[in-house]
Amino acid sequence: MKLRERSEIDRPASHVWRYVITPELFRQWNDKIIELDARGAFQLGQRFSTRYEMSRKQILCRSTVTALEESRLLELRHGNCSGSGIDREFEVIERITLEEINGRTTVTKDVIVGNSGMPWFLAPLIWFINRFGKPVGKDKLKEMCEGLTR
Repeated sequence: MKLRERSEIDRPASHVWRYVITPELFRQWNDKIIELDARGAFQLGQRFSTRYEMSRKQILCRSTVTALEESRLLELRHGNCSGSGIDREFEVIERITLEEINGRTTVTKDVIVGNSGMPWFLAPLIWFINRFGKPVGKDKLKEMCEGLTR
């Protein structure tokens, strides 16, 4: 299953990139992360632990930076996850792509979930809601980059 969010940020990609590549800032705008043991800046091949909270359940994953292109792409693979009801083969690919046009950056966040243990008939419903539903809550990345968060 693939989920996608897209937002427009009124800043150049080089400015937005800092919020994507720095683990401490990445955690601030990603509401599902409650703990991340990476520091400094993400590096290609880097391994670290990520603890997520989704639907009031915590999931601990071993994460790896699998793709990195300066001011353009960060891809993380989250696997070897543990938590209540989590399939041993559960895996998530998180890809953040930046595209700058005239000083504005389009940020595309793709989340590809594999081996979730979810019944097959729910996948189209979740895809439909994600594709056509209205975004819920604030876009923290946009607010941080544009200086709207205090």
